[in-house]
Amino acid sequence: MRFGPLATIRWVPQGDDTYECQVLTSKVHQVSVENLPDVKGYATADLFAKHPTKELWKIVGRADDVLILASGEKTVPAPMENIIASNPFVAGTAMFGRERNQVGIIVEPKKGCEVDINDLKQVAEFRNKIWPEVEEANRTAPAFSRIFKEMILVAHSDKPMLRTGKGTVMKKATVKAYEEDINNLYDTVEESTRAGNDVPLPKSWTEEELQGWLMAHAAIVNADREVDPEADFFEQGFDSLTATFLKNRIIGSLKSSPDLDIRAAAGRVNQNIVFNSPSIKLLSKSLANLIANRETNGQNGSLSDEEEIENMIAKYSGGLPEASTPVEHIANGHSGHVVLLTGSTGGLGSYLLASLLEHEAVRHVIAFNRPSKGRVTIEERQKSAFEDRGLDISLLQLPKLQYLEGDAAQERLSLDEVSYNELQTSTTIIIHNAWRLDFNLSLSSFEPNIKGTKNLIDLALSSPHASQVRFLFTSSISSAQGWDQSKGPFPEEVQFNPSVASHGSGYGTSKYVCERLLEKSGLQASSFRIGQVSGGSPRGAWSITDWVPIIVKSSLGIGALPIAKGVVAWLPPHAVSDAIIDVAFSKAKPQIALNLVHPRPVEWASLMKPVGEALVRKNLITAPLPLVPFYEWFAKVEEIAAKASGEELKTIPAVKLLEFMRSLASADKSIRELGSEDAEAAGFTKFSTTKAQQVSQTMRELPSLVAADAELWVDYWEAVGMFA
Repeated sequence: MRFGPLATIRWVPQGDDTYECQVLTSKVHQVSVENLPDVKGYATADLFAKHPTKELWKIVGRADDVLILASGEKTVPAPMENIIASNPFVAGTAMFGRERNQVGIIVEPKKGCEVDINDLKQVAEFRNKIWPEVEEANRTAPAFSRIFKEMILVAHSDKPMLRTGKGTVMKKATVKAYEEDINNLYDTVEESTRAGNDVPLPKSWTEEELQGWLMAHAAIVNADREVDPEADFFEQGFDSLTATFLKNRIIGSLKSSPDLDIRAAAGRVNQNIVFNSPSIKLLSKSLANLIANRETNGQNGSLSDEEEIENMIAKYSGGLPEASTPVEHIANGHSGHVVLLTGSTGGLGSYLLASLLEHEAVRHVIAFNRPSKGRVTIEERQKSAFEDRGLDISLLQLPKLQYLEGDAAQERLSLDEVSYNELQTSTTIIIHNAWRLDFNLSLSSFEPNIKGTKNLIDLALSSPHASQVRFLFTSSISSAQGWDQSKGPFPEEVQFNPSVASHGSGYGTSKYVCERLLEKSGLQASSFRIGQVSGGSPRGAWSITDWVPIIVKSSLGIGALPIAKGVVAWLPPHAVSDAIIDVAFSKAKPQIALNLVHPRPVEWASLMKPVGEALVRKNLITAPLPLVPFYEWFAKVEEIAAKASGEELKTIPAVKLLEFMRSLASADKSIRELGSEDAEAAGFTKFSTTKAQQVSQTMRELPSLVAADAELWVDYWEAVGMFA
C-alpha cells in the first residue's frame, strides 16, 4: 500500500526490518486518539515491511504480536515479561518461542549483577534469584505458556539487549540477535527428549517394571548418580532443569515404542508430572495409571488426598507406642531445663530463643539449625535475626546458649554419636519450630520435614527421662483448611478425619501429619496451631513479603485501603512465643493440641484505619486513603494486573498474589451479603482458644491489638524500605 501525501507518518524501526506506523497530527489531519509521549499522534502498533525499491508498504503484524507455538497455541508475552522484569536483578526481558514447542525468555541482568554465562554455577544462581517472579508469571499463564528454568537464557554482558533511544527493549531485534543462542538452547532441550531412546523400554508397564526403567533415566539426568526410589527428587539435587529433562526422556522413550497405545500415552504426559510425583515410586504409579488411561493429572497415582495423608502417617508411625500404652508421665519438676530449639533464626524462632535465654528455669539452650551456606556463620545469622526484630543481642553472649548444626531428617540428626548421645540424655524440652515454608509443594515434598519430626520424637522416646521430656510442635491453622465452619470454631483437639487438612497445601497437610504422629507418640506433647502472626514489640517487625504488608504497600499505588467485614485474630510474635513458653514450663501435663490465635479479635477496620493515618504521619501520603470494601479494592488490583508494567508490579505487589487476593475478596463479598457480624474477616476459619487460655497466662491476659500496634508496623515497614 501507499500512503497519501497529506498523511504525516512516522516509521519507527523495530530492528527486524519492520516498522511501526505512527500517524501524527497535522494541519489537515487530527487523530481522534493521541497516545504518543513526545508529539501529538497515534501509535497504531501495526507493523509494516518496506518494499525494497519502491515507496510501498506491506502490513506484516502487530507490535504486540502473540507468539504462535508449533502447536498453534498462542502466548501473550507482555504480561509475563513485565512480571519477570519486576525482579530487582533484572534490567530487561524478551520472550521467544515462535513456531517452537515451548517458550523461553532472554533475561538481562542489571548493571552490577552481570553473569559469566560460561560459568554454569553463576547462571544457575541467577536463575534461582529470578525464579520467584518466573513462577508468578507462570501462575498467570496457561500451561503451554509456562517458562521452565532451563528455558531462561541469560543475556551476555558483551551483547546487551537492543534498545530504542528511550531505553525500551527492542524485543524482536534482541531475539534476532540471540538467534544462535536460542537455537542451541532448544537443541539441548530437544536432545534430552531424543536421548530417551537409549534406555530399553520395560518388558511390561506395571509399577514394578516402571521403577527400574525410571531409575535408569533418572540416573542419567542426575549426572550418573543413582537415585533413591523412595526419596523426593528435589531432596536429591534435582531442580527444574533435571526434572524437565527427566520428563522429556520419558516422553521420548514412550514415543519410540512400537505399541500405538504407548505412543499415544506420550501425548498425555503432564508437563508437571515430575513435580507432582517427585520420587521414582510415585512417578511409576502415575505413569502406570496414565498408560492404563486412568487420568491422574500427574498426581500420585489414584490415591485421594485423604489416603495420601493416612499413608504418610502410617509410614512414620513405626516404633511409636500403641495408643493404649502411653509413656508413663512424671510431673515436670526440673529446676534446670535443657531445651532443644529448632529453627531459631526465623521470625518466631528468634522470639522463642530470646524468651528461653531470659527464663530462669532454663539452664542450657541448644539452637539447632541446618548448616549455614556460604561464609555467613550461624552466629551471624542469629544476630541479624535479633537485630531485625529489635531483640536484645546481648542475650546471644550468654554461656547457656549453644549452637548446633545438623539435619533432623538424617539418622541421628546427622550428628556424631557423642553429640547425639548428649542430646539424648540431657534434653528435657524439645521445641520443634523449623519447617520448610512453601505453599506450592505437595505433601510428598515435605516428607523430609515429617521424617525430621519423627527423628526428634524418637530422640525424646529414647531418652532415659522420656516420661519427663516435653515435645512442643509449632503447627499451623493451615492444617485445618477443610474444616466445616458450620460446626463452629475449630476445636483444640487432634482431628482424626484427614479431610480437615486435605483441602490445603502440602505445607498444611504435612503439619497435620505431624500432629497425628505426636498424638500417637505418648509423649508429653502439644501441637500449637498458630494463626496469622503480626508484627510485634519492640520494633513492630512484620515481614514485608507477608500478605498484609503487601496489601498496605499496594494500597498506596491504588489510592485506597481495603476494608474486610469481620474480625481478625492476628497474634503478635512475642505473644505466640510467650504462650509456648507458658506451656513448656507448666506443672500440668500439656494439652495435645492448642490453638494460638488472638482470643480477643478486633474489627479489620480498627487496624486498617490507623495504618492509613500512620502513612500520613510518616509523610508517605498527604491525606488519608479512602477505605473501600475489599472486593472493590480487589477489582482495582485486577484491572491493573491485566495491563501491569514492571514498575506497577513493584508498586502494587498484590498483583503477584492475584488468586489469593481473589479468594479474600470473594469471601468478603459473601460475608457482606450474608450480613455476618462476627465472621472472621476474609473467610478465614474461626478457632477456639478456650484451652489455650486455661493453660497460658499470656493468652488469658493478652490485650487486643490497638492503633498503636498498627502504627508500629508502619514504622518498621518504612525503616526497612518497603515504601521506597
